[in-house]
Amino acid sequence: MGSSVCELTTAELFVTEWVDPVTSLVGFDACSEYVETYWLGVIGPSATWVMRFFARELEFFPNGYCLNLNDTAAVLGLAYRNGSGSLERAIQRCATFGLVAQVPKSLAVRKRVPPITKRQLSRLPASLQHCHSELFATS
Repeated sequence: MGSSVCELTTAELFVTEWVDPVTSLVGFDACSEYVETYWLGVIGPSATWVMRFFARELEFFPNGYCLNLNDTAAVLGLAYRNGSGSLERAIQRCATFGLVAQVPKSLAVRKRVPPITKRQLSRLPASLQHCHSELFATS
């Protein structure tokens, strides 16, 4: 997949699905309780909402869709500032953690996300670490 740095130089962006055969098997739906419980503490609330919004829209437009960044920012309570707003920072955070990636002329978004890594898990509270261990012990 493309670079983790997303250049958001126009107010419109084409969003497509990032299909990963491994994550398709072992991953979690981007709108799942797993994301809310574990990824939220890793990427933060704005990035979590952005990722979920993008993935949910792909349910309605499986071949991809054109996204107006000004409108999307307003819907999510964020700001779009042509490269420096809270929406762009949230998208960049998703890219940093491999949840979205820039590809030629579009942004690829995972509808299924991988489990968090051991390092990411170690930064979460002990109670969540315990719940995560139990989740994978039974699967």
